[in-house]
Parts: sequence; structure tokens; C-alpha cells
Amino acid sequence: MRTAIDKVGRGTERDVNIHFQAMASHYLFEPEFCNPASGWEKGQVEKNVQDARHRLWQPIPRFAALDELNDWLEERCKAFWAMTPHGQMRGTNADIWAEEAQALIPVTRSFDGFVEYAKRWPKPLAS
Repeated sequence: MRTAIDKVGRGTERDVNIHFQAMASHYLFEPEFCNPASGWEKGQVEKNVQDARHRLWQPIPRFAALDELNDWLEERCKAFWAMTPHGQMRGTNADIWAEEAQALIPVTRSFDGFVEYAKRWPKPLAS
């Protein structure tokens, strides 16, 4: 992910962008990266995303407003989570989420990743 990495090293070694590292520190997670040119490391995730898109968006729904679409999508996702077995633990994704949600730390404020740079316009060339 080019927005998170300044330089790719050997294996999973990365020079993480200072702004991405600040976000990771704010939300208390440790970034993990795949090896370059190692599609098998993320292929399973990408296949799951492809399958989920197909399940969610077939047939293609129509909505008059974005809020209607968002409400429909939230309910549709929750229904799929309730039906989908977790890949490594007993129960559905919804069951595992319900257990895990109890241990999550509340977010006190959102991360503000905006960075402003002061720039000066060059003086126009004399004609």
C-alpha cells in the first residue's frame, strides 16, 4: 500500500510512512505487510472479497438515495455475518464479533490525518 509505505525492504520489512504510523498508534494496531510478489499470501483474502461482492450485489439493487443504500447494505452485511461460519473459530462471524466487541477499547476521538503544508507561490517572471 503506497500510501502507508515509504520504502519496501526484504521480506516483510518496511519503512512505514510517518502519517500511517501515527494512525496505527492512534488506533492501537500493528501493521503487517505481505512479501512483495507473493500473491498466495493475500490471495485467500482477495478471493473472499470477490465472493462477498458477488453475494452482496447480485442482483444489483436500486435506491433513490444514498442513505437507503447504506441502510440496506448494513442490514445485508449483518445477515451474511450471521450465516457465515468463522474460518478458524466456532460459530459464525457475528458470534465471534459479539464476543470480541465486549473487549474492544472505545474510541475517544477520531484520527485527524489531515496534514497542511504551507507553500509560497513563485513570483511571476518580469516580462
